[in-house]
Amino acid sequence: MNTNYGMEIVRATEIAALTAARMQGLGNHTDILNRARSSLIKVLNRVPIDGTIVNDRFTPRTEIVQFPAKIGQGGEKFDLMAIPLEAYRSAADGKNNASAFAVIAENKTIQSVPNLNMYKIVVGAEAGEVIDINQAPVVNVKRVARALKKYTENVTVCILNQARHNKLIHEVRECGARIKLIEDGEISGCLSAITGEKADIYIGYGFAPDAVMVAAAISCLGGYFEGKIFYENDRDRSESQHHGITDFDKIFHAEDLIKSHKVAFAATGVSDGEFLEGVRFTSNGAQTSSFVARGETHTYRQLRTTHFFDYKPVF
Repeated sequence: MNTNYGMEIVRATEIAALTAARMQGLGNHTDILNRARSSLIKVLNRVPIDGTIVNDRFTPRTEIVQFPAKIGQGGEKFDLMAIPLEAYRSAADGKNNASAFAVIAENKTIQSVPNLNMYKIVVGAEAGEVIDINQAPVVNVKRVARALKKYTENVTVCILNQARHNKLIHEVRECGARIKLIEDGEISGCLSAITGEKADIYIGYGFAPDAVMVAAAISCLGGYFEGKIFYENDRDRSESQHHGITDFDKIFHAEDLIKSHKVAFAATGVSDGEFLEGVRFTSNGAQTSSFVARGETHTYRQLRTTHFFDYKPVF
């Protein structure tokens, strides 16, 4: 991509984050999500591209603001994926780890996936070669420990705190590794494992579309991902076939989900989380914490942006 579209889409995640942050803790789950989605659409529609939204897991829920079939002012064709407010329930309830994400990539290079559960393992680049999703979680944890030259007791495993992970949590505790439980915000948890800032490995079930967002980050930053879609019945398998997925035992890697290095990734924190700080409001505006990365060059920027509401009405 000749233009650094990462700097274009981060404006959209910033506005989505600012919009959501103003409603943080007010308790209305649907309203906060809809307003974040509406604000992100408004900004993306200003970008000079012919964009197609891929993998919106809220399609076609009538109570949720829907993305348009095409987005942007027109121009070169691109795939777009956006999660205007991850952990929207947490944000509405005043809890942590809510963020806004967006990805732009070459046309027809973001893999379409069904809105099903996917079992995932995510690690940084140093531990990637030792991961095997078909092995028991404890095996992978100990392999990561060896790759990172750490004692198993010093490895931190990030896991969503959900009932379906009770067995996983018990097994990891039995092997002696440290556990970081998060209530929501799977993508942020995965990003913390990629960077190694707050975790060494992420394991567990989450949404398949969220895995595509994680794969985009890995395409830009490095790291390693393996995932397997969980099919409960024939209807799930039929749904996957509509997305071109016919191998129901397939282990997905980052390159299966993002099929080009011409990709850019952007994220902005809404509330303090595993990967980014949340919005800080001031007397005349706000500060946002964002992250922008580019796949072609593997460069990334950490942005602290000051917004003055007196001069520019961002809402």
